This record gives sequence, structure tokens and C-alpha cells, in this order.
Amino acid sequence: MEAVVDDMVDLPTGDEPKLRCDALATRLHRFCHVRSGRQQASQCHHVRVLIRPYAPSDADAVLALNQAALDGVGPLNQERLSWLAGLTDPALVADDGVVAGFAFVLRPGTAYDSMNYRWFCARHDDFGYLDRIVVAPSRRRQGIATLLYDAAEDSGRQTGLMVCEVYVDPPNVGSLAFHRARGYKEVGRLLQANGKTCAMLAKDLT
Repeated sequence: MEAVVDDMVDLPTGDEPKLRCDALATRLHRFCHVRSGRQQASQCHHVRVLIRPYAPSDADAVLALNQAALDGVGPLNQERLSWLAGLTDPALVADDGVVAGFAFVLRPGTAYDSMNYRWFCARHDDFGYLDRIVVAPSRRRQGIATLLYDAAEDSGRQTGLMVCEVYVDPPNVGSLAFHRARGYKEVGRLLQANGKTCAMLAKDLT
């Protein structure tokens, strides 16, 4: 199964500092930001996270992150990663000195063999398909998944629609809530080869 890592997303909490950073060329020079108050400000370590395009030199780090998250994404090897990255538009990494996370987005009309991707292709003429987002375990709940989602949605705004899938049976409660809060709505369900069922989600970007 090829899917978003729905159990890896960062769920915002009320006392968690918000991280902001570069997201493609339109979101430059954005740094760690916290709400007013000395206690909250002291929690910010001023770590700059850059959201940038994937490069072949990122392959080893991305492959390691992917293979550590196989409960939510399909497996990759070097050959398949290279092939898949060549289909993406865009492929993004979160970089804070090392690769802390990544996201792959695809448009319709590629040779990608994911049943979930093809489900959306059969129903929509144009969209950005959020194939997978993975965040390093040590960097979760620090806003990195939110930054990757922001950048992915920005990149797909011209298509008017961002789509992805999340397990609904058994339910991934946290991921479903995260996507709901971002404006994703269920547009169907699809039984997976592993016997689980995914909610097929879409967000209007217009």
C-alpha cells in the first residue's frame, strides 16, 4: 500500500511553540515563533527548518525514514525511490541540517502503480496526490508535518484539489482529526490489499 504516514503527523497542542520556516520560494525566511509570554518563549530553541525540493543526495536519508515507517507507507528500495521521485511534482524534504522529514506529491497521468492514486485518477481530472509524508521520530510534534502539508498544498494550489488517504478501519483517530482540522473531507472509501480500509480524502484549494 502507498499511503500518507497518517500516524506520523504532528498534532498541534496548546502549549507547543509554533515553528515556521521556508516553504518553497514563496515562503522564505520564516523562523521559530511562539506566543507571547516568557515561559513559552523559553521553549523555542530557534531551530530553522527549511522546506526544499528533494535532491538525489537525500536518497539515503529518505529511504531510511520511509523504511522505518512501513506501518503507514509502502516499502521502497533505491531503485523504486529513484523511479517514484522522478514522477513526483513536487518531492519535498524538511531540512534542519539533516533530513527531518519528506513529502511526495504526484499529479494525474503518471505511471504510478498505487491503487489509491489510480482511484483518484479515475474520478478527478486534476489534483495533487499526497502520496506520503514521513517525519523522523525524534522530530514529531514539532510542527514539521504541518510545514510539509503547507508546502505541498501551496504547490498544488493551481490544481484546485489536494487528495490523500487515511486508515478508517481500523481508524487512525489522530490522523483523521488532523486532516479534518486542515479542511480535508471524506469523498469515498477503498479496501486495501492488507484488509484495512482507507478513507479517501480531498481538500478544495481554490
